[in-house]
Amino acid sequence: MYYLRCVKILCRLVNMTLSDTKKSTIINRNAFSFITGLLTVFVFSCCSPLYVFNLWEDPNCFLTMGRGILKGAIPYRDLYEQKGPLLYFIHALAALISSKTFTGVFLIQVMICAVTHYYSLKIVSVYTEVSARVKILSVPFIMLLYSSNSYFYGDSAEEMILPFYTITFFIILKSIKKEILPNRRETVLTAAGAAASFWIKYSLCGFFLGAVIFFFLYSFRRKQMRELFRLIPVFIITFLVITVPILLYFVVNNAVGDLYTAYFYNNIFLYKNIGESIPITGILPYTLIVMVLKLGDNPYLAVMIVISLVFFILKRNFSELLAYIMLLIFTVIFIFQGSLIGFYYIFALATFTFPALAGIEMVLTRLRIRSIAIFPLSVGLVVLAFIVSFATDNISVKEEDLPQFAFADYMKDYPDATLLNYNFLDQGFYMVSGITPSEKYFCRLNIDKVYDEARMSKEEAVEERRVDFIVTRNETYDWDGYEPVAVFDYTGRDFNSIIGTDRYYLYKKSDI
Repeated sequence: MYYLRCVKILCRLVNMTLSDTKKSTIINRNAFSFITGLLTVFVFSCCSPLYVFNLWEDPNCFLTMGRGILKGAIPYRDLYEQKGPLLYFIHALAALISSKTFTGVFLIQVMICAVTHYYSLKIVSVYTEVSARVKILSVPFIMLLYSSNSYFYGDSAEEMILPFYTITFFIILKSIKKEILPNRRETVLTAAGAAASFWIKYSLCGFFLGAVIFFFLYSFRRKQMRELFRLIPVFIITFLVITVPILLYFVVNNAVGDLYTAYFYNNIFLYKNIGESIPITGILPYTLIVMVLKLGDNPYLAVMIVISLVFFILKRNFSELLAYIMLLIFTVIFIFQGSLIGFYYIFALATFTFPALAGIEMVLTRLRIRSIAIFPLSVGLVVLAFIVSFATDNISVKEEDLPQFAFADYMKDYPDATLLNYNFLDQGFYMVSGITPSEKYFCRLNIDKVYDEARMSKEEAVEERRVDFIVTRNETYDWDGYEPVAVFDYTGRDFNSIIGTDRYYLYKKSDI
């Protein structure tokens, strides 16, 4: 009885402070999304203060690039990585906040999650009232999303683009519901999202291409082409407002050729040389098969996407169903068009799970399920998210358990030392030690086997003894002029749930 009384009081408070009645304010709704985002990222991202370190290689690569920018290095010209420049500028901002921790990334992630959560509720509002019950459910919904396999330890390009997808998806669904085209402000937001995705990771642009094509078809069907053509200049100008400063940055630094070679040419052509290319006629079935397989590793995403699809089918609104299917197909075609498929790519489909919440709320309304009954379910789902998350395995990890901190402690006695992360992806040895890479190719890349310049540059750096320290993983070398000075074993779980031990070696130049 005492428990039920507490739950009733809590639900009443939620209803009072978070409901969208006339007494509610924008501040209340923003605060709820901010708190939800803060709690979600705090628990499920290894960039948060709850964790000592994020061991995933990709975030470390991004932050190394961001730290390099602050030191005057130009992406692609001085430091090579294959994602988009906007991603590195974002991480430069994070490094400005904290250059030797993920604190800056954590704060950016909180804002990303808060905006995403806010607009996920806006998507629900297109179809039904955003009641206290919806808000209570929305917390475990977003937490389960962030506990999925594809989110891993947090901080991927797919995560960075999530709010842009969600905002645009809301604009599309609202426009269909009201039978109008987006206004200028909404067009600006959509174009900004398209530009951001293009300069963060252009394979994420499929969503926006699908949105553009859908609006052309929708406008043609509704005989609103004149209104659409008035919005096209707004879209183009917004895209250019974001694009031109990025291009000017590379023009001023005489690095446009490096941008083209690294971000466009190498990503388009060298990646195809790593594995077998997919013929044009096989792209759609191939991507759909890969999508199903990857969703199999992310059951929450799979279930919510199926529920969302069923929701639109049962609504019998052709435009809504067409928009959902078009956006989904264009997104997966773009993200899975290469021969290398990252386990985290599927997180780009996170936005497609949000209509499920509207469908579930409509069912609960018909069944007259009260918030008091939803609260314990939500608590149980939050616990489930905590249990299945990859990140939460690392809560108990301490600095003394990690080679990054052990090697940094050794190198601190050598001021202005240089370091090379040899033959494996950047895993944070640069960041923890505070060392900015002196080598353009500062770690192994996926294209090393077909990109001779990247592979040979690292070999030459060792042969010419250009660096003071070298870190290797699971491999030992007999290099002239270098001696092993430290060894460290770390046992952890990878994204395939395989627990294994990696052995790290630190080599020092003999004459320092």
